[in-house]
Formats: sequence, structure tokens, C-alpha cells
Amino acid sequence: MAENLRPPPGASRVPLPEGEGLTIDGVRIPKVLVPETIEELAEIISIEKGSIVPFGARTQTDFGNPLRSADCAIDVSGLRRITEYNPADLTIHVEPGVTLGQLQQALLANNQFLPLDPWNGPDATMGGIAAANAQGPFRAVGTIRDWIIGMKVVEVTGRISKAGGRVVKNVTGYDLHKLYTGSIGTLAIIAEISLKLRAKFGRTATIVMKASDFSTAAQLVASIRHSALEPISCEWVGPENEIWVRLGEHPRAVDWQLKNLPSADSTILEGNEESAAWERLRARYHRMAPVVVRVVGLPNAVREIIEEYRPEEWIAHVLNGIVLVEVRTADDVRRIRGKQRAVIERAPLEIRREVPTFGLNDAEYALMRKMKQAFDPEGRLNPGRHVDGERNQ
Repeated sequence: MAENLRPPPGASRVPLPEGEGLTIDGVRIPKVLVPETIEELAEIISIEKGSIVPFGARTQTDFGNPLRSADCAIDVSGLRRITEYNPADLTIHVEPGVTLGQLQQALLANNQFLPLDPWNGPDATMGGIAAANAQGPFRAVGTIRDWIIGMKVVEVTGRISKAGGRVVKNVTGYDLHKLYTGSIGTLAIIAEISLKLRAKFGRTATIVMKASDFSTAAQLVASIRHSALEPISCEWVGPENEIWVRLGEHPRAVDWQLKNLPSADSTILEGNEESAAWERLRARYHRMAPVVVRVVGLPNAVREIIEEYRPEEWIAHVLNGIVLVEVRTADDVRRIRGKQRAVIERAPLEIRREVPTFGLNDAEYALMRKMKQAFDPEGRLNPGRHVDGERNQ
């Protein structure tokens, strides 16, 4: 009930006039609370008895299975402190409402950065990136799951618990933070994230190779994969058959790699031109519609995946075997899943109602369902968004 929950001291309520309010997946949410401390977040969750939907910048609301119900939304954007930063240890600890852009800006003074560039951009919150395990072209150096060393979460009971540690070398406890990462807030609500960092690259350069046809592009990709090159991003963009190779390292190492690239019609981009080019690729990703599917295969299977499904547009992380393809219908998704692991990255609500987002097999579903029941036995956290929405389409 919208009027019965009194926000804890300091927590603000977003007013929702009668007949209006926040709507996600067609579900109207009658109240939104904005805690400003982790303790307020915990108190809200302990008081609230209905279904709870956490959100931040809302850049990932079209990822995951459709939301089933919502009695209360918790806006974590009020939790936006950098709680601790240890430049000498290359670690930082942030609340979930801190955006990626704010984090990177804070690291500049010490010539450090977090090597993430999710497609939803620098305005995405760290909590949202972790909850969705959001990915981008930097996939070659890992996802956020690879850079998280610990977490503080609020469980469905309101209890604050910790997972992992606050230093890079940590051997105590279970890696529960890896379980929370990618669970879309369905097991617990992320309250703080501990991350390891790295020094900024001495130099970066991007080479855009233009292949004359599909076969030539595939040969360029194979040549790069079997070379001594170490790109931080390597994307096969189609149907133009462009190969985008981003290098980042000591300036002399970048020079060496530039001299040892396979021969092709190429353009080298650095500085502002390089940054602008990757922003254009990000914009292109967001134009892919109506459905974007993440097909997951082996790196040597990228050519086969593209050839078999012949998408109108694609962006392939060729060093990881991940191919983002544009498709039109739920049947297209089912056809891909006939042979490949495939996750729906983005799709209209009607498609997500027709076909599950994650495509779990029976064994995966059974295991993840047990986890959901253990962490959230009443199914109150983001109901329907993850495993509990996989078997009802």
C-alpha cells in the first residue's frame, strides 16, 4: 500500500500522483523510495512486505524477463558515494548509484581506470552494470564480474551481508559476489561494490580495417586471432565487414603491434577521433532493432555463426566468440537456440513475453531455481526478471 510505508529518516519518497507513476514492463509501481544510506536501504527492505524492484539509471530495464509485479521500487541513485579509494592498492569501493562516468573521472588524477565500456554508456550506474553484467567492446579484457573483488548487499530480510573482500589478494569465503553479478537484483540488492583497477594505457590506437567481402574479413579475423597481437577490443562489424582493432599498452608496444597487423585497407584513429569512432559504434548498437541477441560460441566459430544465421547487422567480439545479431522475431531467437547458446540482450516487451531471455536448459534452470528459493523464498525481489520468468512463456 502506497501510503502505509513511512520512509526511514533521511529516505525520500518520489511522489506519484493518482493515475500516474513509474511503469516497467507494463507493471505500474505505486511508490518509489530513494534511500541515501545503506542502513536506510536495509530498513526499507525490512519494512516492505511486498515485491520490490531496485533500479538506478534505468538503462537495463529492457534486459531480462518481464517484471511480474511491483509493490515498491527502490531508486539506488541516492547511494552515490565513493566510500574508499586506495590508489596504491589499485582498489576502489563505490555505492551502486555511482555512474561509470563519475567513477572514471575520479580515477583520472591517479592515471588509473576501470576497463569497462558497456553498451549502455558512462551514464549507467555501477549497480546496474553489475546487476546485469553489462558488456561492451572491452569484452576482450573481461566483464565487470572479472573486476569485482567484493560486494556488500542487502538481503530480502533487510540483513546487510558481505561477499568477497576489499583487497585484490583475498582467499576467504565464497565468491558470492560472482553469483550476485548478472542476477538482475533477484537474489539481493547491491549496496556497495569493491573493484580492482588498472593503470591507464600509455597509448591507445584503433585500426579500422575494411575488407572487400565476408571471406576476406574472416581471414583477417583468423590472422589476428593466431598472431602475437593483444587487442583490448576486436570487433567484426557487419554487413560492411569492417574489423575494428583497438590496441592499448605502452607506446612502444602499441607501435610494434601497429607494424605487425595484417595487411588491409586500414584507417588508424587516435585521440578524439578514436573516442568519437567508438561512440558511433555504440550508437550503431543502439540502432540495432527490434531484437538484439547475444550468441555465445567459441572464438573459432564466429564465422560459422554469422554465415548460418545471416543477420542483417552484427557486431562480433571475435576474441571471445560472442556475436551480437539483429533479428526480427521470437522464432528467429528459437532458431538460433536450436544450435547455439543465446541470450536476448534487448527486445520489445511482446517478444520477451513470448520467449525467455536466458534460454536455460533443464539442469541450469533447476540449479538456479534452487538458488532463487534459497536467497528469496517468497520471490519478492524483481519477480519474474530472471530464473523465475524462464518457464512461463
